[in-house]
Amino acid sequence: MNLPALMDWLIPLVLLLGVLIFIHELGHFAVAKWLGVKVEKFSIGFGPSLFARRVGETEYVIAALPLGGFVKMLGEIPGEELPPDEVSRAFNARPVWQRIAIAIAGPVMNLVLPVFLVAAVLMSGVPTLTSRVGGVLPGSPAEKAGISEGDRIVAAGGESIWRWSDLEQKLEATGAPALPLTVEKGNGSQVQVTLQREKSDGGGWKDSGLSSHAPLALVGVPDPHGLAAFAGVETGDKVVAVNGAAVANLFALRRALAATQAPVELALERPLDGKTEERLATVREWPGEHTLESLGVTPIGVTVARVEPTSPAKNAGLANQDVIVRIGDELATGTDQVRQRIFDSGGQPIALRVLRDKGFVDLSVTPTERPIPTAKGTETHYGIGITLASTDVGAEYKDDVVRNPLVALGHGVQRTGEFFVMILGGIVQLVSGAVGVNNLSGPIGIADIASDAYQNSWSQFVLLMAVISVNLAILNLLPIPVLDGGQIALAAAEGIKGSPLPARARDIAQTVGLSLILLLMGVAFWNDIARHWSGVMSFLTDLG
Repeated sequence: MNLPALMDWLIPLVLLLGVLIFIHELGHFAVAKWLGVKVEKFSIGFGPSLFARRVGETEYVIAALPLGGFVKMLGEIPGEELPPDEVSRAFNARPVWQRIAIAIAGPVMNLVLPVFLVAAVLMSGVPTLTSRVGGVLPGSPAEKAGISEGDRIVAAGGESIWRWSDLEQKLEATGAPALPLTVEKGNGSQVQVTLQREKSDGGGWKDSGLSSHAPLALVGVPDPHGLAAFAGVETGDKVVAVNGAAVANLFALRRALAATQAPVELALERPLDGKTEERLATVREWPGEHTLESLGVTPIGVTVARVEPTSPAKNAGLANQDVIVRIGDELATGTDQVRQRIFDSGGQPIALRVLRDKGFVDLSVTPTERPIPTAKGTETHYGIGITLASTDVGAEYKDDVVRNPLVALGHGVQRTGEFFVMILGGIVQLVSGAVGVNNLSGPIGIADIASDAYQNSWSQFVLLMAVISVNLAILNLLPIPVLDGGQIALAAAEGIKGSPLPARARDIAQTVGLSLILLLMGVAFWNDIARHWSGVMSFLTDLG
């Protein structure tokens, strides 16, 4: 990993953790100051100081390791000598309720922050999938109803809609099989159609054939002696028209071929050295059923949605949005096929041909062993550190803006609650053994996710910050000494007992708590290293 790549990975991590740690420690600091407790140091990070300044009685520090922070209060350390004139301002001299208030203030701030983060994202606008139809499956109820690619569903069941999620709710809702839809055509006219839904064997409704997107009409030629190859079609060509009629995607191409008689003229776009070359291929005789398969071509193309920063794929030169058209000696026909080919590689180098910026790039990548969490534990497969997706087109997005601040804050409270329940459920599963500790991630894993979100959009990064802020709040509230929750539990026990706990009991609790935290951190670090071993070794090699 070179220095620019390292910075692309490190900057989002520092920004993410820096904000969350600052907000957390600010909670402790503000409540301590409000209650009159003397705060000696406010530090963001651990280790050597990068910046330090004393303002009044408090020293403010930014340290080298941004993996935590602390607020040092007078009298916080057991056995600490206190100036006689400041005993009343010491933390350990304060009533139990004040110590609990100071300890709980940090997690509370981490629960308040996501409310405002979510509200800010909503008020600035969230890209939302619209109800424009990107794909219609051939032979489906949607096609039979007369719906086409590019149509916009503006009402369903008598209610106006514009979001795709609203349309999906209507398609899945109980009621009569016939669902009335208002469809806006490309010329702006509106027509009323009826979608006949069909019951599925397991209950509910079968797929109506409506999709917000559809696969790209990108084709490969597996048979060098087939009709398509004879007509001049090559692997990597995109079919854009059939007999002069434009086709938007693979679904439209299949419909057009099925409805056409020979001769068939295919308009192609062929990537060539960074440019697109237009070609025509004519099939003059075509006996039998008119399908892509009988033509001698097959749909291809698997999009690389994400490349991990420290991975064999990154080191080999694979990039986000590359389209894999060939893997080894096979055409790339689907995500499952490409994934299985990598799994079964045995760690041997795999040749890839990808489509990038209107040109083909040939790469070789060597998979490494990677732990994969499963319901039965951890399985080891070979992987290269990529997330795959189909080559879909046609999706339309529009910013969904919440203009009322109170409504936005209400949504923020709701989403924060959803995050809280989700994360708490994950912790319960971890403690019960339903989910293995191999799912824990440390700084490398967090940095990986943060880097990906940071590069995609600011809204994704801010929402990630909201989720991790809730996670930080919950973890700090766990009743483990050295965490805020442990301090709260010890103070509460002292309040119930009516006198300070024995020093021996506090020492044992602190030791056990610290050991547990170090163990969990060790597991998380090990998981990070195991998942990113090749990237770690590459980085160490570059340093050497």
